[in-house]
Amino acid sequence: MKNVKFISSAIAMLLGLVSFAQQKNYLDKSYLEVSGQADTLVLPDKIWIAVLLTEKDTRGKKSVEDLEKEMIKKLDEIGIDVEKNLTIQDMSSNFKNYFLKQTDILKAKSYTILTKDAATTSKVFIGLEAIGISNVSIEKTENSNQKNTQLLMNSKAMEDAKQNAISFTKPLHQKLGNAIHISGFSELSNQLAGSVNGIRIRGLSSIGYASEMSKIAPNIEFEKIKISSSIQVQFSLE
Repeated sequence: MKNVKFISSAIAMLLGLVSFAQQKNYLDKSYLEVSGQADTLVLPDKIWIAVLLTEKDTRGKKSVEDLEKEMIKKLDEIGIDVEKNLTIQDMSSNFKNYFLKQTDILKAKSYTILTKDAATTSKVFIGLEAIGISNVSIEKTENSNQKNTQLLMNSKAMEDAKQNAISFTKPLHQKLGNAIHISGFSELSNQLAGSVNGIRIRGLSSIGYASEMSKIAPNIEFEKIKISSSIQVQFSLE
């Protein structure tokens, strides 16, 4: 048993020495550390709209089923493919409500509507408001090419870092070597507040106002999604 412990300790010491030697070798190299950045803006082409239908909004004058039929009809008029782009959400909560209060079963339903641009999104808000459905909000937005755009920004950030390094080494007549260490992060940011370029489209107060909004809907755009990459690179100097 003592021999096993001795061998284990010896191996641990050996690995520590190897690690130290590698680190020292790395620190002994001449290198230049620079940063690189890249970013771009893209429009969202996937907009998820959350809709809650409840009899409370109509003070019991319309059933959820009637509201659902009116919603589907309105979405058809707008040009939304309800079979592909309308999904019902949170069905389990309706059954939970049954056990809490049987009279409330199926008195509320939530849905998600998928649109592809701001103009169509505005029409959905305006159209649903016109038929008395105001529990509508933007759930999330996305650009379908986000991943590829992020990879492109990573490459551009690396190119930026290399150009920065060359600008430092060229006056010194030194040659830039390979990258020996790279670290960085990516960032995705956009605004999700139910507003479009400062125009709030949730809970329009009247059909008349909705009619006025419909005239400018084609000119409304969502705030663009910012995709960025920032890196730190160490290049060896030769």
